[in-house]
Amino acid sequence: MRASGPQLGWRLLRGRKLTQWVAWLAALGVAVGTAAMLVVLAGFNGLEGMVRAAYEGIHAPYTLSPSQGQHAPVSVDRLKALPEVAGVATAVAQKALVRTDERELLVELWGVDSAFCALSPWAAALVRGDGDSLNGLDGLYVGRGVAEQLLVSFDMGPDPVELLWPQKGLDDVQQQRSTVRGTFSVHPQVDYAYGLLPESELRALNPLADSARVSYVFVWPNAADSDRDLRSQLQEAAPGWTAERPEEREKAMFQVLRSEGLATAAILGFIVLLASLGLYAAASLIILEKQGQRAMLAALGMPAERIRAAFMWSGIWLSLLGAAGGQLLGATVVLAQAQWGLLKLGEGYVVDAYPVRWDWGQSLAVWGLVAGLGALLSWLASRQAGSDTKLLRSA
Repeated sequence: MRASGPQLGWRLLRGRKLTQWVAWLAALGVAVGTAAMLVVLAGFNGLEGMVRAAYEGIHAPYTLSPSQGQHAPVSVDRLKALPEVAGVATAVAQKALVRTDERELLVELWGVDSAFCALSPWAAALVRGDGDSLNGLDGLYVGRGVAEQLLVSFDMGPDPVELLWPQKGLDDVQQQRSTVRGTFSVHPQVDYAYGLLPESELRALNPLADSARVSYVFVWPNAADSDRDLRSQLQEAAPGWTAERPEEREKAMFQVLRSEGLATAAILGFIVLLASLGLYAAASLIILEKQGQRAMLAALGMPAERIRAAFMWSGIWLSLLGAAGGQLLGATVVLAQAQWGLLKLGEGYVVDAYPVRWDWGQSLAVWGLVAGLGALLSWLASRQAGSDTKLLRSA
């Protein structure tokens, strides 16, 4: 009797009796549960990737803001001197009540420098109201949503607006005139709340930030360093400033996505646990059916622990096969969705089909979870396998 526990466990699964069919159906249940878990996780990964890509079009790779207050001085030259940095832009922010003859709306105005217009995707979305070609930021541009709410029209040329914000107190209100020369459309979160104009023009309107202070610093890294975390280097070069990536700027959104993904994974993990309980029942049936064989092996001198190990491995094999089948089924469904978009979202969405993204780390974690549950339940079931030689008559 030189056969190992895994070999004996595999032999116990061979046959055409009812218990063997029950065992394979239990493995099929584990496979379906594993596939469902992987498909749902791939769906959440795809959704997070889509949201991340959308917000990367809003935010620079790194946004620096003052650790205290809304405006602060910063050495832009020190940031530009970093070898990992490809470009730096600055912005002065000013909350303003924008008023037309018919409407008024609270808008955050950004006075940006020429580097922002060269590096930011916002600049590529600028459109002049008169339809002329645009060579650069040449005045006040507001988001498409802001223009719609203020009923801005370019039929008669640039539309005049009034800008108001408090200066030193509620009784001291800064009141300036400006003209909207065009619009931009980046993302609804931006289009309905922001306006852009050259930094020199905003400073000429006497914002709350003085000439030596800025509100934001935007940093674009070199292509070779795009995957590295440069926050510590940036904060060392700009003391008193906090560096954030897009997912940190939109922390609430990404936390909701991750929490929903974890909650769904926990529910599916419980379903996999219930499916794995079928393995426990199948292993117990095999032990009861093979009691004669157990007695024969004991009579031939096989230790009781080795007999238990053989029955434990029969359950482990079922778990591993179920996990492998679930991986194959889940990967097939995810690949089909990514290739052909089987699950459509309908009209009105950014994408036509539900986005999916396979993650090998999650795949290995799910495989380990299923295999671990199967091993634990198989071990518990194998405790029932004794070695009483009195059962030789049933062999």
